[in-house]
Amino acid sequence: GAAFARQFAKQGYDLILTGRRKERIASLAETLSKSHNIEAEVVIAELSDDRQLDLLLDRVRTVTGLEVLVNNAGFANENPFHEEPVTTHEMMLKVHNLAPVKLCHAVLPNMVARRKGAIINVSSMAAFLPLPGEAMYSGTKAFLKSFTESIHLELRGTGVRAQVLCPGMTRTDFHERMGYDPKAFYRDSGMLKAMTAEEVVQVSLRDLERGKVLCVPGRSRKMLRLLMKFLPQSAIYKIVSAPSKTKGQAG
Repeated sequence: GAAFARQFAKQGYDLILTGRRKERIASLAETLSKSHNIEAEVVIAELSDDRQLDLLLDRVRTVTGLEVLVNNAGFANENPFHEEPVTTHEMMLKVHNLAPVKLCHAVLPNMVARRKGAIINVSSMAAFLPLPGEAMYSGTKAFLKSFTESIHLELRGTGVRAQVLCPGMTRTDFHERMGYDPKAFYRDSGMLKAMTAEEVVQVSLRDLERGKVLCVPGRSRKMLRLLMKFLPQSAIYKIVSAPSKTKGQAG
């Protein structure tokens, strides 16, 4: 999210930044405002809270000239589905699926009327794979992928673009917040070498300009996705079920 904000600020866009961590987001907004002479508004919201999400939706609807919506919020856990409290699953559904659906629904009427705009929904390589221990994560990311591709088809001819971004391992604080040691977690490992957030964003925006709906950054991730198409399902189950010292590698 921060990498997208920095890139759009560099291009001269005014920003509405949202998230839960007030101090970090406010600091980013102040830095970008001063560095690029743009306006950066902060709307603090927990997207799993219906009231706070509604306040964000109300704010977004008032921006009739909104150019780009980026749905990037997400989190993960690594427990068997039945061992995790159902409230955690409900929260993930709200953050990964319900919030993006409502935000897309809020901005699309104005975008379509103006025949201009773009939506980027951040999914994951997990959208292509069943992941034991991360059943809800892979499931919600798969929904976001299919949902965005469907919107893309509906928007043909309107001038409005939709992209689903499916990164693999990316160097952010995502995994650190899950309790991993960043130095050990991001140790380069062949095809699963982690990309930086800036690299992912550059590929995303390049593909958006080219009109590509499905964006998989990194040659190794593209190869992995291609491989998944040809492997029998039984082989895929075996691969994703293999014990690993480093979990969460789908990104």
